[in-house]
Amino acid sequence: MLGAPQYTAPRVMVGQDMRKLAAGLVSLSLISGPCALAQSANSMADSNFPNPGFLQVPPHFQPRPPNSAHMVTSTPPPLPSYAQPAIPEEGYLWMPGFWARRDDIRDYYWVPGTWVKPPRAGLLWTPPYWSRVDDGYVFHDGYWAEAVGFYGGIDYGYGYGGNGYQGGRWDNGSFFYNSAVNNFGSLRIAHDYNQPVAHDDDAVHVSFNGGKRGAKARPTPEQEMLARGTHLAPTAEQQAHFDMAAKDRSLYSKLNGGEPGLAATSHGAVFAGPGVTRSSQRANNDARALSGGGMK
Repeated sequence: MLGAPQYTAPRVMVGQDMRKLAAGLVSLSLISGPCALAQSANSMADSNFPNPGFLQVPPHFQPRPPNSAHMVTSTPPPLPSYAQPAIPEEGYLWMPGFWARRDDIRDYYWVPGTWVKPPRAGLLWTPPYWSRVDDGYVFHDGYWAEAVGFYGGIDYGYGYGGNGYQGGRWDNGSFFYNSAVNNFGSLRIAHDYNQPVAHDDDAVHVSFNGGKRGAKARPTPEQEMLARGTHLAPTAEQQAHFDMAAKDRSLYSKLNGGEPGLAATSHGAVFAGPGVTRSSQRANNDARALSGGGMK
């Protein structure tokens, strides 16, 4: 598990300092909300303002638990099948694609799979997933940790078969790639091994857990403990990738019928070029159209 955040002991504050601090924090929280309050607390260490240690915000991330306030009633589309693009260089880890949603548009959009660098050595990515709760679906954020947590039993492929990760492992600060599930392209990988992984390419892969049609997996005690632990949030590169996907109209399910033209990419937030792959069904449809077979 990641180490616990280190807190400094709070200093004793005199009355004038305390009054200034209280007034400033109340005003900030009323105007800008809790996020600005947290940012202000972290920035105090670099200012001349008295810095009580108990206001320091740890640089860790807690995935959002199921919350009915974020529930949607429409079913997430099945996961499209696609070929993994080649790894751009050693040191990158695979992040599988997933369906996200914009409430203002009331539609799901595909976030393409891509290769990303971890925040530091020793960390693995737990993919986000949807779960069926009561009469709707809620979204569980992805995160970085020293072990892969529960991701709903969703078979994302390429090492993420529904439980854990079989695409590689860390060993003495180096990541060893499983050549059976990763696409190296023309790149020579210094640290690799071969361990076949069973995967049904013809199956219809649901993107949510629970209910009659969702994945039936349940978290193990170890996965539940990991979920309650500390994690690291998606990197800036990942967040830029997410944001770009949300702005691409072609990735929305109402326009692509659940078969995105852009299914995966070699680099985060790079949606054009030789490292882009299409969903298998979309690629097959395009090939038939070009050969005169038409779209089916």
